[in-house]
Amino acid sequence: MPTSSAVTTLIALFAIVSPITAIPVFLTLTAGRTPSERRSVALKTALVSGATLVVAYFLGEAILRLLSIDINAFRIAGALVIGGIGWSMVQGQKVALAASASGAAVVPLAIPLMAGPGAIAATITIRSTEGGAFWTNIGVILALTVVSYVLFLAAQPLEKLLGETGLSIVSRIFGLLLISIAVSSAIGAVGELFPALLG
Repeated sequence: MPTSSAVTTLIALFAIVSPITAIPVFLTLTAGRTPSERRSVALKTALVSGATLVVAYFLGEAILRLLSIDINAFRIAGALVIGGIGWSMVQGQKVALAASASGAAVVPLAIPLMAGPGAIAATITIRSTEGGAFWTNIGVILALTVVSYVLFLAAQPLEKLLGETGLSIVSRIFGLLLISIAVSSAIGAVGELFPALLG
């Protein structure tokens, strides 16, 4: 794969995985945690999301086919989860989907916020269209994992810069963005399942 194609793939996956969007959720779920605990959650989130995309790259299409799950149904299910998280953030409610910050690193941070249905579908598509360059694509996923980890490490300084009020505002804005992403994903999936509905 040419370097320009690898960069394009990285940018596309970064936009879909959107670790920046997950930062307010990361800060909410790790509120009151020590810096070392936050670093641990950041690392686990990055690794789990990266590992999920690698597995999806090699086995995603086969797994969905084995379970008779349509990729669009998978996207709608993920949209519902993401939309629920976004709604809680907009309402200023504490997002509490895991008993611990460590558990939150897996759900909802890594899955479905980052390695969600959209990212998995994109990864499967990349494999099917550029299967001959799979090692380069794996390198792109690993690079995205590192970038995500670095962004999560920068979350705490950002929290100090914004303060409690600023963080609350940003959290609500990103919550609205998550709802928009969820609605857009659901509409796209429904449109593919029922083309006549959208003309």
